[in-house]
Amino acid sequence: MRNVPAAADAALGADLFQILTEDAADTVFSPASVASALRIALCGARGQTAAELARVLHLDEDPKPQDAAAAGLRQTLTSGGADGGSATFRAPNTVWIQSGLPVSAAFEARLHDAVTSAAADFRAAPEAMRTEINRVIASQTEGKITGLLPSGAITALTRLVLASAVYLKAAWAEPFPERATADAPFYPDGRDQPALTVPMMGGSASRGYLRGDGYQAVLLPYRDINLAMAVLLPDGPPAALRPKLAAAGLGGLLAGAARHQVTLSLPRFRLEAAFNLIPALRRLGVAAAFGDNADFGEITEAAPLRIGAVAHKAYVDVDEHGTEAAAATAVIIRAAAAMRPPPAVTMVVDRPFLFAIVDGTTGLPLFLGQVSHPVAG
Repeated sequence: MRNVPAAADAALGADLFQILTEDAADTVFSPASVASALRIALCGARGQTAAELARVLHLDEDPKPQDAAAAGLRQTLTSGGADGGSATFRAPNTVWIQSGLPVSAAFEARLHDAVTSAAADFRAAPEAMRTEINRVIASQTEGKITGLLPSGAITALTRLVLASAVYLKAAWAEPFPERATADAPFYPDGRDQPALTVPMMGGSASRGYLRGDGYQAVLLPYRDINLAMAVLLPDGPPAALRPKLAAAGLGGLLAGAARHQVTLSLPRFRLEAAFNLIPALRRLGVAAAFGDNADFGEITEAAPLRIGAVAHKAYVDVDEHGTEAAAATAVIIRAAAAMRPPPAVTMVVDRPFLFAIVDGTTGLPLFLGQVSHPVAG
C-alpha cells in the first residue's frame, strides 16, 4: 500500500494552500493536523459522507478508505517521533465522547492505539468542556495553541470532539551564528517597491539545494530528528508557485535537491494563524458531512450526527537556533492531519517565500506556510 500520510497529506496540503493563501500574504497551517482530525471523522462515516471525506483526504482510490484512514493515523503518530535531547516532536490525537453515547465497535477498533478517548458531558456542561478541551490542547502544544475552540463552539448538542495536535521544537543541524544577524531589506512586493527592514540571519553550510523552474529551494535539517525545513523562494510573486505546487506537490518541487555549500540569508520570523476550515472544505467538495443528512453511522446508531465546526490554529517561530511550531485541529460533531560538494551557491531570501517542515524520509508535510511580511519573535 502507498505511504498514506506522505502522499495524501501532501496533496491535501497543496489543496488547502491554494485556498488559504488567496487572501493572506502571511499564513501557516498544518496539513498533518488537519488530515488526522478528518481521518478520525472518516473512520466513523458511511455512504456519501465517507466518499466526500475520502476524496478530500485523497484516499478515494483505496478500496477501504476508512481502514486506510486508520492506518494513516498510526503512521502519522510515529513519523519523525522524538522527545528529549535537542528535539521534541509529538502528534497526539484525542476524541472526547458524550458520556452514555454508545459507540460502535468498528469505530473503536479503527481508533485503537492511535487515538486517546475521553468521556465528556457536553449536555450538562458545554462551556466547562470547551475550557477543558482548550486546556488539554494548550498542554499538548506547550502553550502555543490556546483558545482553539471559541465561546459557543461547544453546545448541549455536541456529541464528539475530534482533536489532533502537532508540536515540534528542534535545533538546526547547522545553526545560524547570532553575530551574523543584521538588519537588512525585505521586499514584500518586489525589489522595485518599498522594502521592510527585518533581522536577517546569515550563514554558510552544506545543505540540500535546488534551482528549479522559477524558484530556488533549500533544505535546513534539524538535529537529532529526521525532519527539515524547506524554504522555497520564487523568482517572482508567490502566486506563481501555487500552480506548480498543485501540479507537482511539495515533493515534486523539492525533487532533485543536491548538496551544495549554501550561503543563505533568511529572515527570522514568527507566524500565527487561525481558521474555520468549513468554507475551504466545502470548496474542496465536502458537503454531506455538514448537513442534516450526514451519515456517521459507523460512530453510533443512537443519534444522527453531523460536523458543526472545524477549527484550526497554527504557530511557527524560526530563529538562529531552530524552530518551534505547533498546531491543532478540532472537528466538532453535533447531533442533527559524504559526497564531494557541488559548486557553492548564495540564496538571499529577501522577498516573499514559502516554507514547509517535512519528514526527511516520507516527505510528510507537518507544516506549510507563506511569509511576505516577516515579523521576528
